[in-house]
Amino acid sequence: MATAFRSNPNKDVLRAGHDKAIIRQWFSRTGRPLEYLGLPGPDMLDIVEWQEFLGRFTAIERDENEQHLLFLRANVRDVEHRLYSLYGEFDEIIRTGRDKYNRAPRWPYDLVNLDYYGGLVYQTLSRPLALQKLIANQDEYRLSFLLIITQHLRDADLKGEKLSFFDELERRLLRDVGRKVTIADAMNAFKASATPDTARQVAYVNVLLRDFGEAAHFQVNCRPAVVYSGTGGARMLHFVTDLIHTDRAYRAVSEQSLIDVVNLGYRELQNGRFVDTTSVPKIQ
Repeated sequence: MATAFRSNPNKDVLRAGHDKAIIRQWFSRTGRPLEYLGLPGPDMLDIVEWQEFLGRFTAIERDENEQHLLFLRANVRDVEHRLYSLYGEFDEIIRTGRDKYNRAPRWPYDLVNLDYYGGLVYQTLSRPLALQKLIANQDEYRLSFLLIITQHLRDADLKGEKLSFFDELERRLLRDVGRKVTIADAMNAFKASATPDTARQVAYVNVLLRDFGEAAHFQVNCRPAVVYSGTGGARMLHFVTDLIHTDRAYRAVSEQSLIDVVNLGYRELQNGRFVDTTSVPKIQ
């Protein structure tokens, strides 16, 4: 299982360049070290790269051998005193509030980094539901946070979850903004077999995060996703999203419109360089 979390040049660029610059901005804005929750893997490469901006960090590992390695690495790097480790499946820990040893996450967090090796969409939708619960937990503490998600492009969309999503998205857009022809054209293009599934997944995840966030009183700022080849050539998708808590009693309204979010699209990371893609349908 350890091979799933080996780094590679593309991931190194994301970690040390793309993500670190955004985390530095959050550190400056917050004015204190950031509380971290994530799936860093036993080598803790993300934590090591970002440690100057971090306070305490909560690491979740599902494999006991990898959890042991995690503590060894933390000891070697002299950060063991800042490490709080949970054991089990992330989705289950967030859903129940406890790990396999009955320990709880130390809410709230400023930075949540979820490096999934698998996909996001499954028949049970357990991961989206865990994300919804995570955002609701943050809302209880009224704390803004930065959410980073890396997922495999492979998923188990066996019941056509994403196609149903675009049918509903079309209804929402027509109700809110009109533009019947251009919206219908764009949604049909998203559902077309010739359109890369990457485009569908990017729109699905960003709209999902926006909906979960706004319902929990967060203004949500999505960025263009990044797609890259990970370990063993696996195609990975990377999202970095700001969730800014509001004190209002009703649903938050983000500065980005729903059309803005759908039109964000994604960039390819190739040999250390970001390349824009033209294969994402746009609402004109």
